Amino acid sequence: MNEGLQERLEKFGFSLYMIRVTLAASLSWMAVHAMYGNEFSYFAPLAAILITQGSVKASLEKGIYRLLGIVLGGTVSLMIGHFFNVGPLSILLILLIGLGVATACRINFQAITQVGVTSVLALTFLQDHYVMFRATETLIGVAFALLFNVIIVPPKGFVNVKNTAFAGTLLLADGLNGLAPGRDENSQAEALKRSGQLLKDSAQKQSELLFTLSHVPCINDLSVMKKSISHLQTMHNYVKEISAEIRLLPPHYASADWMQKTLSATADCIAIFGAKTLSDTECHSSLPEALRRARELQLASFSELQGNCPLTAIRDLGAVFSHLNRLLDEVERADHAVMSAAPQRTRARLERAVRFAKKGLSHKL
Repeated sequence: MNEGLQERLEKFGFSLYMIRVTLAASLSWMAVHAMYGNEFSYFAPLAAILITQGSVKASLEKGIYRLLGIVLGGTVSLMIGHFFNVGPLSILLILLIGLGVATACRINFQAITQVGVTSVLALTFLQDHYVMFRATETLIGVAFALLFNVIIVPPKGFVNVKNTAFAGTLLLADGLNGLAPGRDENSQAEALKRSGQLLKDSAQKQSELLFTLSHVPCINDLSVMKKSISHLQTMHNYVKEISAEIRLLPPHYASADWMQKTLSATADCIAIFGAKTLSDTECHSSLPEALRRARELQLASFSELQGNCPLTAIRDLGAVFSHLNRLLDEVERADHAVMSAAPQRTRARLERAVRFAKKGLSHKL
């Protein structure tokens, strides 16, 4: 599915989630009806509808919890059903035993609720093969849901994640650069808020691409991008702390030239890291050089202030400089994490190329 087609389909309500659910439910019912043709065939499409999530991992987890709850709840119901008829006492017993065992075993809450649902249904439709049929049909529904989660993915998903994360990085750098008083405070707050939302969206989109069929070739790049986004979110938290500390400073310190230069130099480090990691265009700026310059400005500015400021001002300014230094450390850690992963990706590509070359030569020989 290309990007233009997806946009046209979404205008008419045909989202990727709706397409996944519709196909998974329909085909799972067809498969179960062709295999068994029994009256409980609706459990397969129900399972497909209920466990389909935005990512393969989330769907798999929900499917496992559902199957676990069905097995546990069905087992307890069959045991109680042999001794009691359907009624308040039997329902009370199966729920106490089933939910109690599930809770004691620290099973996920989704599985615990499924235990209760399956217990009541199994007791109501008490048949020898009910639990087996339901577990099998649920497994088929889960399988179809996972299949379409793997196959149907957003077009140009990897590129969109990179662009979203890069836009959030640039907004984060702009937000830090504009923290000095005199700038529009509303636009500063909006830039930081929008940056955090973009980074959050990129992390969610990145998780939705994992384990999908069309993104297997760039799985290593997705792993590196996950590390980058995680570090950027930490940087975003530091920038918010810096913003809060600067608002508490006297205006003549917060708006001083040395403060603006220090903030600008630190913001440049964030922007350069984003350009190196998340942009396809070549970055001509040196991140180590930018980090060195930002640290020198921080040290020089704070050293000059120590002999010219009262202790209370030094204390408040020290909080700002401490967060600025932690922010630079985080940028450096993020760059090291990305650079250390780059040789592994290059080596993996070279090994694949050598294997393919050897395979081609063996065919010729």
